[in-house]
Amino acid sequence: MVSSLPAGAVNFLPFGWGQLMDEFLQSLPIYIALATAMLNLVRRQWTLNLISLAVLFISIIPPLLRILPTPLALILPFTGLMVTLILYLTLLNVGGIERIHFFRRPTSGEVFRALVGAFQITILRVFLLTIQQAIFPQVSLNHLFLSLGLVLVGLLQLGTIQEPFYLAIGILTFLSGSQLLISALEFSYLLEALFVAVNLLLAIVGAFFIVKNEESKQHE
Repeated sequence: MVSSLPAGAVNFLPFGWGQLMDEFLQSLPIYIALATAMLNLVRRQWTLNLISLAVLFISIIPPLLRILPTPLALILPFTGLMVTLILYLTLLNVGGIERIHFFRRPTSGEVFRALVGAFQITILRVFLLTIQQAIFPQVSLNHLFLSLGLVLVGLLQLGTIQEPFYLAIGILTFLSGSQLLISALEFSYLLEALFVAVNLLLAIVGAFFIVKNEESKQHE
């Protein structure tokens, strides 16, 4: 989808600018996805986190379209958006959808998670070419960066928070990165169906524990 744009839209640009625009358009969804994953890692605002999760699943559509036919490429984003909707309805039921505070002062925990997450992504970028050549030679650098970046951010989120909602987001982020990597290596209908079932089951279990956690807080 994205790669087809520059052929007719930016070829008129002189001195290699068309190629630069092509690379920019291909890289933009990847950095958007990683930025939203980092935002979910750092910030603790339910409404903002849900929006970021939805943007993450939408932004992985172009990378998937470059390696899979359209119907297969839309399975992961569509499933992710369904899971996001389930979590939204759950949070709406418990009164967790509130106004977003963009300029709230970051806490020490948020600063720590931001620094560790940025360090992880930087180290990954530095050694990305080595990892590709040694382990995943058939996967493009951009796709490998996105998939491994989501895996690392998801694992970091799982290790730094205990709230059910953020654990669910961490698992979803990790599974999204894993599914992207597996799809680039060898697409399997069985694995794809398994990932869909796991994501939907995770949404149901996460919704249950979110409601249970809020009910326990109200009875304290």
